[in-house]
Amino acid sequence: MPTPSQLLPEADRDLLRILCCVAWSDGDFAAEEKQLLQRLVATYFLPEVDPLRAADTAEALADEAMQMEGIEELVQRLQTEADRQLALKLAFMMIRVSTSPGDASSINPMERVAYRRLVEALGLGEAKVQECEWAAEQELRQHSGLRGILASRFEWLGAWPSQELLETPGMQWL
Repeated sequence: MPTPSQLLPEADRDLLRILCCVAWSDGDFAAEEKQLLQRLVATYFLPEVDPLRAADTAEALADEAMQMEGIEELVQRLQTEADRQLALKLAFMMIRVSTSPGDASSINPMERVAYRRLVEALGLGEAKVQECEWAAEQELRQHSGLRGILASRFEWLGAWPSQELLETPGMQWL
């Protein structure tokens, strides 16, 4: 039986390794980072995996990804501009989901350093960096608060109404 990473194309494995580099740069893989990794695996890497098994799959992929090269080497293997932008967006999401106790900033300082290294290695212009960070913030907001938590936990039950639908005037609720 193939390992979880063998289910992924090489480019996706490199993206996952980049995320793990950023997440582990402070020496801690926080629970929030694990939850985000699980959601990203289910959304971007293996959407066909049973959501109930996504946590195990994400953990196995993270364990495999820990045998990794440096960020610069991984970035060199990214083939397209879209892959570079996705790497930046997902890495920004990873550094935003958790902070260590006593951190003065919303971003862990060691993870910020790893993220800066990634930004430099990717060589994207400032406008693209800002665009990727904005997109990451929007995606994180979708999964925050009670609605986001419930949606992420129970999305396997079927479609959830979008925020737009929830805010539609005159919407009938059961």
